[in-house]
Amino acid sequence: MATRWLGRGRVSGGAARDAAREGSVSAMVNKTDRKDARGIAQLLRMGWFRPVHAKSPGAHEVRALLVARKLLLQTKLLDVEFSIRGILRGFGLKMGEVSEGLFVARARELALGHPMLEPITEPMLRAREALRTEYARLHGEVLAIAKPDPVCRRLMTAPGVGAVVAITFKSAVDDPGRFIRSRALGAYFGLTPKKYQPGSAM
Repeated sequence: MATRWLGRGRVSGGAARDAAREGSVSAMVNKTDRKDARGIAQLLRMGWFRPVHAKSPGAHEVRALLVARKLLLQTKLLDVEFSIRGILRGFGLKMGEVSEGLFVARARELALGHPMLEPITEPMLRAREALRTEYARLHGEVLAIAKPDPVCRRLMTAPGVGAVVAITFKSAVDDPGRFIRSRALGAYFGLTPKKYQPGSAM
């Protein structure tokens, strides 16, 4: 919240100041708030002010939701699963390929009867289940935002584009009016063709 509040404080006339440009010009050995403010004022007097896009509060909130969802799925949940597999493997017990629904049953089957593995794996399996529950809740929040949104619904008509991809793209673009032409949007996401890529102009 503090970072977003500070970001809003930098907004002037619908655009934010280019912080990277300011930092490169107003760098100083003994940096203080007073000297920093004086340096920024000097940049404005010199006409070096360059407006950049400031994402809307709605886009910030959606991005925060997506980050939290990804954290639970790819970082915490998978870490717990890999740890369980690694602990069992250390005792010569391999889970092999198993679906999400059968993961718990397979882990308990392998740990059954082992005086040390059972008390180790059970808390980790409970933690995994709690993470899955919270992940499902966050994923439901994403769907609740994406499904009724007309832009997301239009994007989801494209093959392979689901709710998560659609809302991620929409929140990243935020304001389509800031892109003069479509190829500028591609460059914004790093989708620039190589010089001699097939199908491009030579």
